[in-house]
Amino acid sequence: MSFRPRSCLLCPLVATLALLPAARAIDPTPVTFETFDHVAIAGDYYAPKPGAHGAPMVILLHEYRSDRTVWKPLIGPLHEAGFATLAIDLRGHGESVSGELRERVAQRDTAVFEAMHNDVRGAYDWLARQEGVDRSRFALVGASVGSSVSLRYAVKDRSVDAIVCLSPGVNYLGLDSKRDIARIRGRRLWLIAADDPEEKRGVLALERLAENAESKLYPHGGHGTRMFGKVPHLEQQLVDYLARQVGPATDSTVYGSINSDIYHLPGSGWIDRINPSNMRHYSSPREAEARGLRKARSRGPDDKPRGRRDD
Repeated sequence: MSFRPRSCLLCPLVATLALLPAARAIDPTPVTFETFDHVAIAGDYYAPKPGAHGAPMVILLHEYRSDRTVWKPLIGPLHEAGFATLAIDLRGHGESVSGELRERVAQRDTAVFEAMHNDVRGAYDWLARQEGVDRSRFALVGASVGSSVSLRYAVKDRSVDAIVCLSPGVNYLGLDSKRDIARIRGRRLWLIAADDPEEKRGVLALERLAENAESKLYPHGGHGTRMFGKVPHLEQQLVDYLARQVGPATDSTVYGSINSDIYHLPGSGWIDRINPSNMRHYSSPREAEARGLRKARSRGPDDKPRGRRDD
C-alpha cells in the first residue's frame, strides 16, 4: 500500500488560498495642523468606513522617541469598529520637529513635554471638523509618556469619554500623572502594562488615585506599543473596551465650552456664542454632570445674554 504525503494533501488548500484577495490595507490621509502655541504637528488620519455617520473619535499618542507609525497594529481593529482615528507625531518626534524641538526632546527638556497637551488640543480641533464624526464620543489612547499626555489633556477637556494607557508612569519626563489622574472625574480609564516590578508599581499607584480605573498586567508584555503582537488579542481587547466606553450614538447631546463649568441644552442662545474651537459635546446631561458641569439657566434661542461672551 502506498501513502500520499501530507504535504500533497495541503496543495489544493494552498492553491485556493493563493487565489483569495489579500486584505485591503487602510490607507491614511497625511495631515498637518498648527497648535495654539504655533507648533506644526504631523499626523495620519484614518477615516471611518464610507457612508458612516456619527463615527466615534480617537486620538493616538505614542511613547518617547517614537512616532505615529507604532499604532499600525491598532488601525485595522479601530476601523472595523467604526472609529475615526487620528495618530499624531507629538512635538519633537517624527515629522513634528520644527525649530529645535528634536534636540530639546533628546535633552529631555521638560518644558516640551509640559506643552504636549496643546498637540492633543490641535488634533481634536482638526478631527472634530471631519465629516461624519460624532464629537460626543471621544477617546484617547497613549503609550508611555503618551499616556501622561493623555491624562493631562483629559483634565483640561472633560469631553474625553475614555482613556487607555499603555505602560503609564507616575512621572514621565516631568508630567505628574498622579496629580492628573486624581483630577479626572466621570470617565473610565484602562491602565495596561507588562508585569514587571517597575511598571507594576506605576500602574497600581495610578489606579489607587483614580476615581474609575481598572488595570491589567501581562507577563512578558514589553513597554508601550511593543505589547502589540506579544500579548494575544490585545489590539482587539483595547478596541472593544473603547467601543463600550464611548457607547452608542444618542439624541440627548448637550453642549459646553472647554473653558466653562456649565453645559447648555440644544436650542440655547448661548451655544452659538461659544468659540467653535472651544465647543465640546457630551452625550447627555447626566454625562456632563458626572464630569463636574452644571446646567446653565439659559433655555432657548431667545434667551440670549447681552454683551459679549468670551468662551
